[in-house]
Amino acid sequence: MSSFFPFREVFRHEWHSFKAERVIGSILVMLSLAAGYGLVNGKTSVEKQRYATEAAGKEEQLRLKDNLQKLVAMQKGEYIASSAFRNPANPLWIGNRHAATYAVLPPGPLASTAIGQSDLNPSYILISADSKETFTFNEEIENPGNLLIGHFDLAFFMVYLLPLLIIALSYNTLSGEREQGTLAILMANPIQLSIVLLAKLACRAALLILPLATITVGFVVFENTFQSFSTDVAVRLAWWVGLAIAYALFWFSVTAVVSIWGKSSEHNVLVLIGLWVGFSLIVPTLLSVAVNVAYPVPSRVEMINSLRAIQTDVSKEYDASVARYEEEHSAMSGSDGVLNKKDLGTARKRILVQQTAARLTEKLMTQHNDQLMRQQRIVDWLGFSSPAIVMQGGLNDIAGTGNSRYQLFMEQVDRFYTDWQGFFIPRALKNIALTPEDYNNFPRFQYQPQPLSDLNSRLMRTLLGLLIPAILLSYLAARRISHYPVTA
Repeated sequence: MSSFFPFREVFRHEWHSFKAERVIGSILVMLSLAAGYGLVNGKTSVEKQRYATEAAGKEEQLRLKDNLQKLVAMQKGEYIASSAFRNPANPLWIGNRHAATYAVLPPGPLASTAIGQSDLNPSYILISADSKETFTFNEEIENPGNLLIGHFDLAFFMVYLLPLLIIALSYNTLSGEREQGTLAILMANPIQLSIVLLAKLACRAALLILPLATITVGFVVFENTFQSFSTDVAVRLAWWVGLAIAYALFWFSVTAVVSIWGKSSEHNVLVLIGLWVGFSLIVPTLLSVAVNVAYPVPSRVEMINSLRAIQTDVSKEYDASVARYEEEHSAMSGSDGVLNKKDLGTARKRILVQQTAARLTEKLMTQHNDQLMRQQRIVDWLGFSSPAIVMQGGLNDIAGTGNSRYQLFMEQVDRFYTDWQGFFIPRALKNIALTPEDYNNFPRFQYQPQPLSDLNSRLMRTLLGLLIPAILLSYLAARRISHYPVTA
């Protein structure tokens, strides 16, 4: 209890000093502008995705409505399809093209806080009964300049600019007092130097973290007021605040360790900027190079060319496959189906080619995906060497714009693709015409959100990845501070 009052007095003195020098107002304006601009950019990106998915959904509804109207008219004898491709009762072409449906990944409740991987990964995918690679290698089209530079969102500010603000406010916490001669006067009072340093850093932390947390929480609460402020939103907000505090604690611990070596303010700021460059820029770059060298992923262009080559080779051998299929399934080749013999042969050829090619390409695609997973596992573990990587990954997970959520989405898309094919392909092989009732029973994709338990597990590891080094650095500073020279 005896150390609380000195802590409070130093904290209060620092606060009044900042207030007198108008530092508080400047910091608040800077934080409000930067955080607000980042949140607006994130909100704009989310609205862009929502607009695109809504437009895709409307296009799908109009397409289905048009084909259903044609099917009803055809049954009444009021419409004649000009070709098998335009026949609304043809299960192959309806499943492959005319009824192809969109699998949508909805934005998370905190998506405005971090754009993350959403500018690389598509928010919706067109699913058809065609080959899987038609959507497996689909990517969002984005301005190359944006991909190179990145977006200024709230996560960018938190990961890269917040440490610079911490350094700017804290590099001379002790050295400035010592160089002015006021530290010796302060230490003439019954107070420990560790309490002085802790109170000064706590004042700076409050000046930065409290406004940031208030702005972010207020924005998210207001944004979700007109939708649904659920438990999921509250949990993600709590994690965001927790990671923000832990990340700030790490950088304040770094400044404390650098400060207690008793060097000049100029030396401190150079060392701290060097550490910021190392943790934020150099280590992530070296890690990316090392992972790509250790687990190189085949070029997407080469991958797609290989898949096309397989399909071409399979297509050349289709005659024997079709003949054998028709011999084994002669009962399905009657004339009462939706397609005539010629069109049915063409349809079966296409299906058999796709099925054979799918079996041959599955191994190639599995190898490609396994290599990506190895890369991701290495990054997940080696990423702890850089707090910037850890923080960025955590903020992306909270916002729902990270790789883990997109991977879950693609797993659900893969299962839905199997269901979609299971609805149309058997009908096409058996030459069964679609009915209006079938249109109402087409499979529909419904995204299943990531369980909160999985999210909590990932974010707990992220939090520990920030807190453990911060605690170790704080311990080092506490052990070393007794050797600090009070006088210049």
